[in-house]
Amino acid sequence: MSEISRVLVQKERGEFSTRNTFVAYLGFEQKGYETEFFDIESLQNGGVTITPQTMIVGGIGAVKAGLNRFNIELPTPLDYPTCLTSYLGRRIWKSTWGEIRNLHAKPGGSPVFVKPATGLKSFAGTVVAQFRDLIPTAHFPNETELMASTVVSFQSEWRYFVHHHEVVGVGHYSGDPLLFPNPDTVRSAVDAFRQEAPVAYGIDFGVIAEGQTLLVEANDGYSLGSYGMPPVRYATMLEDRWVEMTQGLR
Repeated sequence: MSEISRVLVQKERGEFSTRNTFVAYLGFEQKGYETEFFDIESLQNGGVTITPQTMIVGGIGAVKAGLNRFNIELPTPLDYPTCLTSYLGRRIWKSTWGEIRNLHAKPGGSPVFVKPATGLKSFAGTVVAQFRDLIPTAHFPNETELMASTVVSFQSEWRYFVHHHEVVGVGHYSGDPLLFPNPDTVRSAVDAFRQEAPVAYGIDFGVIAEGQTLLVEANDGYSLGSYGMPPVRYATMLEDRWVEMTQGLR
């Protein structure tokens, strides 16, 4: 029997916050769960009642707020697991906006891909190739932490959904939909991550211009883009990851 008896689904201005929360809602309804709705402000200020048997479904900020109600920290982002370094095909390092700005203060700096270093994604991952690329980032302090990498040209990108260490689904989200990653590479990476991986997660792979399959990044299963996953399967992944994160409460 599940340890969850009530599911709270995030809405914004009366609408589902994302298509992911809608898909999850459909899945939990089909599974026969009691589902209710919340907005993040009510969750943060205590206006929503939650118990150890309550599950929060929503964006990263909503999941963080729900965990905080139980004094549980949001898990560290998976991003680029050390055990999967050999699948990256590029250099990855920690940086800051200050370092990236210094790199491109004058012409000649090498292009760099950057993304937020924390689970709360304050901006979408982007390539900084010249000074003008920095203009939209002016509001971020220099000390803002980033993950940076050398730039590779992904021709196609796919998400593999992993549940209990088995690939249970796949979704295409960028580039050529007929250019497929090498399945043996994906299986090998999932097996290499087995000892460290959460019960549910997404792992993204892409194919570069030279034809090689490389790891894009890994994403935790607590707030995961659905990319066409069947609702019940998707909801079950979210549920199992929530139970894993909150297992000390029951």
